[in-house]
Amino acid sequence: MFKIGVDCENIARFRRLPYAKSEFFYKRVFTPAEIKYCVSCREPYHRFAVRFAAKEAVIKALSGIARPYYRDIEVRKEKSGAPRIHINLKKFSETKNLDILLSLAHSKTHAIAFVIATDQKREKSKLRRALRETAPFIKKNFGG
Repeated sequence: MFKIGVDCENIARFRRLPYAKSEFFYKRVFTPAEIKYCVSCREPYHRFAVRFAAKEAVIKALSGIARPYYRDIEVRKEKSGAPRIHINLKKFSETKNLDILLSLAHSKTHAIAFVIATDQKREKSKLRRALRETAPFIKKNFGG
């Protein structure tokens, strides 16, 4: 199974909602760790916008599997600096076998996120089953 989600956000939308005046909005959408990171950056609204796009892309990719709320999805940085999605598994255990791949980018005006959710265990299982089922045919028709 491969599921894809993509989202693009206008950064100006977040600039029009300054954190100091719209703290309620930010606290409903972002985790404390995300807020701490974004407000510590030189361009906080770029960071907020790209994280919001990531959350939207995850929600789209998980359509039909789970319906997490924004704060249940967190964008974290790996040691390498690469972004990584973390989902609250206590609430959404159905996502525990998923590998969620994330790509983020932003320009001066827009932020975009692209997500691929894949169930690697299920895909490997399907591949093994297909190989077992086709092995007799291959052996009969092609030797080996």
